[in-house]
Amino acid sequence: MDMEKYDVIIIGAGPAGLSCAKQLGNSNLKVLLAEKNSVIGPKVCAGGLTGKSIKTLNLPDELIEFTYNKIHLFNKNNSFYIEDDSNFAYTIDRKVLGQWQLKQLDEFSNIEVKTDYRVSEITKEYIVINGEKIGYKHLVGADGSSSLVRRYLKLTTEKIGVAIQYIIPTTKYKDFEIYFDSNLFSAWYAWIFPHKNYVSIGCGGDPKTISSKQLKKNFSTWLEKHNIDVSQGKYEAFPINGDYKEYQFNGNIYLAGDSGGFASVLTGEGIYQALISGEEIGKIILNKNYHSLKLDDLINLQRKHHKILDRLVKAGKLRPLLIDVSKYLVKFKFFRKKVIKTIA
Repeated sequence: MDMEKYDVIIIGAGPAGLSCAKQLGNSNLKVLLAEKNSVIGPKVCAGGLTGKSIKTLNLPDELIEFTYNKIHLFNKNNSFYIEDDSNFAYTIDRKVLGQWQLKQLDEFSNIEVKTDYRVSEITKEYIVINGEKIGYKHLVGADGSSSLVRRYLKLTTEKIGVAIQYIIPTTKYKDFEIYFDSNLFSAWYAWIFPHKNYVSIGCGGDPKTISSKQLKKNFSTWLEKHNIDVSQGKYEAFPINGDYKEYQFNGNIYLAGDSGGFASVLTGEGIYQALISGEEIGKIILNKNYHSLKLDDLINLQRKHHKILDRLVKAGKLRPLLIDVSKYLVKFKFFRKKVIKTIA
């Protein structure tokens, strides 16, 4: 029996995989989008979006849960706002986002979307899904931080963050809040991201600086300090892969989103990076001579975030002072705009 073959196989139907598939729609390429889960969309994630993501997606307003033109920041006993004339922070339910992106593929007859499709083996000519060999000309790894495609390429992953959160069914929280506590989270922070029917309350860190066990203990200390009851919440943990190497390998294998290490270990943002990398890789597959300026910008932003984070880590006990200084600098429009552009 002949092996089934596709021009492009995309592993993972998250924002990166769906974005890549959409770019390949209406082409003469036969495309398979393979998702290991039974439902496309749900993912362990805080569900925060930036203005760049909204602009890229052109999302209908009704899909956005909350919009913000300011973020409430806390540092020790002080608090301040980063505020702009227009909205730059948003929250959305990941299932809603995934299902909306999936709906965009309905018009494309050249794209097959398969769920419950679990990859067990990858070779240079085919992959094995549910025990069946399927051939490919191009392979796109969009399968998250624990990417099988990344492992097949034997890429190390060292610059990786860890995030933990509680999903609590409550509507009492309204502000988009960030809490800096250098003693508990080093150069990272805790957050409160309100959603329509729940809130994500979590924190992040670098396992090289704070072990996952210690981070969880520190988070419990922070929750107790702020009188936050998580007894009705669902505990979740997830990696943030910011260890970018390359996005194209061997001429026909690509890594997008968290698989490629595009996520920011400074802010934790990964959706925008996934959308852009997926879309641009699709363009490269369609035109081998295409040079992506958007990917260049994404890579440069990644490097910038790493530099900022490195400086914050090295600042040690001076970190709270640096944040206090920022409190006064954001009063100036030029500096405030620069900060917003860097993080959102």
